Amino acid sequence: MHKKNPSTPSSTPPKPASLADVAAMAGVSTGTVSRTLSRPEMISEETRDRVMQAVRTLGYVVNGAARTLAMRRSKTIGAVVLKFGSSNFASVVEGLESVVSKKGYTLLLSAPVPDGETEFSALAAMLARGVDAIALLGFEGQEAAQNILARYPIPYAHLWGDPKSGGHCIGLDEAENGRIALQHVADLGHQHIGLIWGHVDGALRYRSRQRLQGVKTAARKRGITIVPAATIHTEHGFEQGHLAAEHILNARTDTDTKVTALLCASDYLAVGAMHGLIQHGVNVPKDMSVVSFNDNDFSAYMNPPLTTVHLPIREVGMKAGHYLLDCLGEEMGADEYALNVSLRERGSSGPVRASRKRS
Repeated sequence: MHKKNPSTPSSTPPKPASLADVAAMAGVSTGTVSRTLSRPEMISEETRDRVMQAVRTLGYVVNGAARTLAMRRSKTIGAVVLKFGSSNFASVVEGLESVVSKKGYTLLLSAPVPDGETEFSALAAMLARGVDAIALLGFEGQEAAQNILARYPIPYAHLWGDPKSGGHCIGLDEAENGRIALQHVADLGHQHIGLIWGHVDGALRYRSRQRLQGVKTAARKRGITIVPAATIHTEHGFEQGHLAAEHILNARTDTDTKVTALLCASDYLAVGAMHGLIQHGVNVPKDMSVVSFNDNDFSAYMNPPLTTVHLPIREVGMKAGHYLLDCLGEEMGADEYALNVSLRERGSSGPVRASRKRS
């Protein structure tokens, strides 16, 4: 029989660090450690730094079950976000987490693919975990979601929802955003424009529908023609924008209406469209102006830099975090997260040339 070599180091893992271990290393009481982890704003910066250094050194992890029993709180906030593949939605989540983490809350994220069933199962599972509050993106107006939420008396907020729907919805006036973009190309003298837009059918695309409606309403008021042959609905992406621009260029050779500006529903579509235009010898903006929405990080660094409607996407998440924490009784102070929308006029848009105006 093989005998264990007494000189072989023990394989028994070390015991997890305790609250007392952290307190001893930091030179503070266990109560100070507990307050540092749960209410860091109550602790001086110097003490907080010492405690957190001890936490990192020892690899201390809070006993979540014990804390939940003691506080009757899980110190977690759930977020169920549909269509998470878009970086815009990721920015909303980042904004939300940046606020809740400052109060010692952990964000639990679920990003189900919406199929009419999976998303509601994800919502129910999140609530069953005992989150203290929940943020939702893509559930506004969904009766099934309201039925689930009615069973759990916790605060919730709809991210990027229609603010006209009530206090639980934190978002933007998308029709106004569409009007801002259309107003810009109209002021530059463009009379015939094309659209590269996302799909507008279905419950999850009401933002796209509202923004498009804002564009169309403003176009009617300004006497601008949205050319049907130069209107493409597609998924959001660089490749889709490129292909849509090629389609529009081919279509305008078959008509006497020369489109002089493109409104794109996102920066991704706009950048792809500019690439397609330039590859086919179309100068942006001399031959074709391009305007979009979102103001992603890369927008200002394109060639030419992209004119786009700046949407405070991250701030939507931050505002939601402030709202939920305030509902939970945290000392939040005044909500100072402004949802200001503005046009960032850059090099991709310019005045229509006289030679391009319709005779």
